[in-house]
Amino acid sequence: MKTAALKENLKRDLISLGYELYDVTYSKKDKILQVLIDKKMDLKEIESLSKKVSKIMDLYDEDMDEYILDVGSVGIERPIRDREELKAAEGSYIYVKTKEEKIYGTLVSFDEDVLTLSVKDKNIAKEMSLNYEDIKNVRYAVEF
Repeated sequence: MKTAALKENLKRDLISLGYELYDVTYSKKDKILQVLIDKKMDLKEIESLSKKVSKIMDLYDEDMDEYILDVGSVGIERPIRDREELKAAEGSYIYVKTKEEKIYGTLVSFDEDVLTLSVKDKNIAKEMSLNYEDIKNVRYAVEF
Protein backbone atom coordinates (compact mmCIF):
# COMPACT_ATOMS: atom_id res chain seq x y z
CA MET A 1 0.00 0.00 0.00
CA LYS A 2 1.29 3.43 -0.88
CA THR A 3 1.99 5.89 1.95
CA ALA A 4 -0.71 8.31 0.69
CA ALA A 5 -3.42 5.62 0.77
CA LEU A 6 -2.20 4.38 4.13
CA LYS A 7 -2.32 7.95 5.45
CA GLU A 8 -5.96 8.36 4.39
CA ASN A 9 -6.99 5.05 5.94
CA LEU A 10 -5.16 5.75 9.19
CA LYS A 11 -6.59 9.27 9.32
CA ARG A 12 -10.12 7.89 9.14
CA ASP A 13 -9.46 5.13 11.68
CA LEU A 14 -7.72 7.44 14.15
CA ILE A 15 -10.54 9.98 13.98
CA SER A 16 -12.90 7.21 15.08
CA LEU A 17 -10.61 6.71 18.11
CA GLY A 18 -10.60 10.45 18.90
CA TYR A 19 -7.15 11.28 17.50
CA GLU A 20 -5.96 13.52 14.67
CA LEU A 21 -3.27 12.14 12.37
CA TYR A 22 -0.43 14.58 11.72
CA ASP A 23 1.75 12.53 9.39
CA VAL A 24 2.89 9.08 8.32
CA THR A 25 6.41 8.46 7.05
CA TYR A 26 8.28 5.33 6.10
CA SER A 27 12.06 5.04 6.13
CA LYS A 28 13.15 2.26 3.78
CA LYS A 29 16.69 2.40 5.13
CA ASP A 30 15.69 1.97 8.79
CA LYS A 31 12.42 0.12 8.05
CA ILE A 32 10.52 2.42 10.42
CA LEU A 33 6.90 3.37 9.85
CA GLN A 34 6.34 6.50 11.90
CA VAL A 35 2.80 7.58 12.77
CA LEU A 36 2.61 11.05 14.32
CA ILE A 37 -0.48 12.21 16.19
CA ASP A 38 -1.41 15.87 16.67
CA LYS A 39 -2.08 15.64 20.40
CA LYS A 40 -0.05 15.96 23.57
CA MET A 41 0.16 12.49 25.11
CA ASP A 42 1.97 10.86 28.00
CA LEU A 43 3.85 7.57 27.61
CA LYS A 44 0.94 5.49 28.89
CA GLU A 45 -1.41 6.93 26.28
CA ILE A 46 1.18 6.49 23.51
CA GLU A 47 1.65 2.85 24.54
CA SER A 48 -2.10 2.24 24.47
CA LEU A 49 -2.49 3.97 21.11
CA SER A 50 0.50 2.05 19.67
CA LYS A 51 -1.29 -1.22 20.39
CA LYS A 52 -4.44 0.07 18.67
CA VAL A 53 -2.50 1.34 15.65
CA SER A 54 -0.68 -1.99 15.42
CA LYS A 55 -4.03 -3.79 15.16
CA ILE A 56 -5.23 -1.29 12.56
CA MET A 57 -2.02 -1.78 10.57
CA ASP A 58 -2.74 -5.52 10.40
CA LEU A 59 -5.57 -4.56 8.03
CA TYR A 60 -3.33 -2.55 5.70
CA ASP A 61 0.21 -3.91 5.78
CA GLU A 62 0.01 -7.23 3.94
CA ASP A 63 1.74 -5.84 0.84
CA MET A 64 4.24 -3.70 2.77
CA ASP A 65 7.85 -4.57 3.51
CA GLU A 66 8.75 -5.48 7.05
CA TYR A 67 8.74 -2.44 9.37
CA ILE A 68 9.00 -1.26 12.94
CA LEU A 69 5.97 0.78 14.04
CA ASP A 70 6.78 4.04 15.82
CA VAL A 71 3.75 5.93 17.18
CA GLY A 72 4.27 9.30 18.81
CA SER A 73 3.13 12.85 19.30
CA VAL A 74 4.31 15.51 16.89
CA GLY A 75 5.24 17.79 19.79
CA ILE A 76 4.81 21.42 20.69
CA GLU A 77 7.28 22.80 18.15
CA ARG A 78 5.81 20.95 15.21
CA PRO A 79 6.54 22.12 11.69
CA ILE A 80 4.04 24.26 9.82
CA ARG A 81 3.97 22.45 6.50
CA ASP A 82 1.83 24.51 4.15
CA ARG A 83 -0.23 27.66 3.59
CA GLU A 84 -3.35 26.16 5.21
CA GLU A 85 -1.47 25.31 8.40
CA LEU A 86 0.16 28.73 8.37
CA LYS A 87 -3.24 30.43 8.15
CA ALA A 88 -4.44 28.27 11.07
CA ALA A 89 -1.38 29.37 13.08
CA GLU A 90 -2.40 33.03 13.15
CA GLY A 91 -2.05 34.32 16.70
CA SER A 92 0.60 31.70 17.55
CA TYR A 93 4.23 32.19 18.47
CA ILE A 94 6.39 30.79 15.64
CA TYR A 95 9.95 30.43 14.39
CA VAL A 96 10.72 31.42 10.80
CA LYS A 97 13.97 30.74 8.99
CA THR A 98 14.83 32.53 5.75
CA LYS A 99 18.09 32.62 3.82
CA GLU A 100 19.18 35.72 5.70
CA GLU A 101 17.73 35.42 9.19
CA LYS A 102 16.05 33.45 11.96
CA ILE A 103 13.01 35.13 13.48
CA TYR A 104 10.81 34.39 16.50
CA GLY A 105 7.50 36.21 16.73
CA THR A 106 3.74 36.04 16.86
CA LEU A 107 2.04 35.45 13.52
CA VAL A 108 -0.35 38.39 13.20
CA SER A 109 -1.69 37.40 9.78
CA PHE A 110 -1.04 35.38 6.66
CA ASP A 111 -2.71 36.87 3.61
CA GLU A 112 -1.87 36.61 -0.08
CA ASP A 113 1.46 34.87 0.62
CA VAL A 114 2.65 37.56 3.05
CA LEU A 115 3.32 36.76 6.71
CA THR A 116 2.98 39.61 9.16
CA LEU A 117 4.83 38.97 12.41
CA SER A 118 4.93 40.85 15.67
CA VAL A 119 8.51 40.65 16.92
CA LYS A 120 10.26 42.18 19.91
CA ASP A 121 13.32 44.33 19.40
CA LYS A 122 14.80 45.32 22.77
CA ASN A 123 11.39 44.66 24.37
CA ILE A 124 9.63 46.94 21.89
CA ALA A 125 7.05 45.17 19.73
CA LYS A 126 7.20 45.89 16.03
CA GLU A 127 5.60 44.34 12.99
CA MET A 128 7.47 42.93 10.04
CA SER A 129 6.38 41.27 6.81
CA LEU A 130 7.89 38.32 4.96
CA ASN A 131 7.04 36.76 1.62
CA TYR A 132 6.05 33.11 1.80
CA GLU A 133 8.47 32.12 -0.97
CA ASP A 134 11.41 33.48 1.09
CA ILE A 135 10.76 31.03 3.93
CA LYS A 136 12.99 27.98 4.23
CA ASN A 137 11.45 26.64 7.44
CA VAL A 138 8.60 27.58 9.76
CA ARG A 139 7.39 25.90 12.93
CA TYR A 140 5.57 26.58 16.17
CA ALA A 141 7.84 27.81 18.96
CA VAL A 142 7.72 28.06 22.73
CA GLU A 143 7.93 31.57 24.11
CA PHE A 144 9.91 32.01 27.33
